[in-house]
Amino acid sequence: MSTVAAIIAEYNPFHKGHAYQIEKTRELTGADFILVILSGDFVQRGAPSVFDKYRRTHMALLGGADAVLELPVSYACSSAEYFAQGAVGILDELNAVDFLSFGSEAGDLSPCIQAAQILLKEPEEYRKILREQLKKGRAFPAARKEALLSCLDENPGYSFLDTPNNILGIEYCKALLSLKSKIRPFTVRREGNGYHETGLTHSLSSASALRNVLFSCDSKAEYTVFTEQARHTQPEAVFSYMKETLEQNVPLCEDDFSLLLKYQLMLSDQDSLCRFADMSPALARRIIRRLNEFQSFSQFTALLKTKELTHTRISRSLLHVLLSLDTDAPGFPPSYVRLLGFRKSASPLLKKIQNNSRISLITKAADYPKLLSAESAVHFKKDIFAADLYETVLKSKIREPFVSDLAKSPVILKN
Repeated sequence: MSTVAAIIAEYNPFHKGHAYQIEKTRELTGADFILVILSGDFVQRGAPSVFDKYRRTHMALLGGADAVLELPVSYACSSAEYFAQGAVGILDELNAVDFLSFGSEAGDLSPCIQAAQILLKEPEEYRKILREQLKKGRAFPAARKEALLSCLDENPGYSFLDTPNNILGIEYCKALLSLKSKIRPFTVRREGNGYHETGLTHSLSSASALRNVLFSCDSKAEYTVFTEQARHTQPEAVFSYMKETLEQNVPLCEDDFSLLLKYQLMLSDQDSLCRFADMSPALARRIIRRLNEFQSFSQFTALLKTKELTHTRISRSLLHVLLSLDTDAPGFPPSYVRLLGFRKSASPLLKKIQNNSRISLITKAADYPKLLSAESAVHFKKDIFAADLYETVLKSKIREPFVSDLAKSPVILKN
């Protein structure tokens, strides 16, 4: 029986650090296949992906993945906890995955597992310290961080809970524990530049650094310069494909959706805004009060930021308004997953999933009415809407005909 290791990712965009994780995961777990759960056209920090999900799928396959499945938009654009629950829930329901691999700054699984156990069980000591910190006036995330660190057997340092990879790793472990999943967690130490580094100084530069330099370009000539700057940060096959992509397309950022967001906000009042996921009454009031100061998606996000509300939380809330993602989110476990792409050599993996999965595997989007219940179909339509909105903005910028996501097929790599 083949061994399957899974990776939950955004690849926004793909770089050598991602290829390194795939390579080390395959090597150290002995996996025959690497399965990726990929965010669609919008990502967890509350923004569009720089390239659409099919191009990022193609990059993932060129970078070593064997098959790519889509994380539904309601999970992909959520908090770390919900993002992890959705992705891990899908992997568990596939009933075909042996390992879940994630990157971490320390490369040590034990503090992630212990932290996950504490958050899941909330022992009295944890709750006591949490109450004390909240009474001191600390915001909930900071109070929870202090309580969690105080309860760990060996304190790994305050920065342990300040790094995105570690935070997601804890949430992955927590989701696996809550499901009593047979999938074994596995971590690969993150190498190269830090997550928030902004320059391309290292061959293992971050996706944040790549986006930062990419968004500084505003012409085809500057994209050409960017690709040469980025060459050393990507596997050669991925680099060639990205270069080809930039000759045909442009990357998207949140400000490309500014007018669409302003339109949605103009249609809203405080009560209607509160039906969207992650939207608090306080943030809804602030949005309505300052709406006349709106200039762009990113500017408005910065304008709304307070000590209690992080930039990411606000951006994510605004994205939920843009995509009409309300609090009626999919339940657990997820009821479907969509195939975005695969290598021809991964046919045994797809067969294993089809034979074992407890949820629907959608290989042809237009077939969803025959595969899903009425309730699940409602949520799948949200995935299609998000993809079609992204396609609308992209094709408007490059002046090409619109193609609905329902008409698109999975990416297939023949070698």
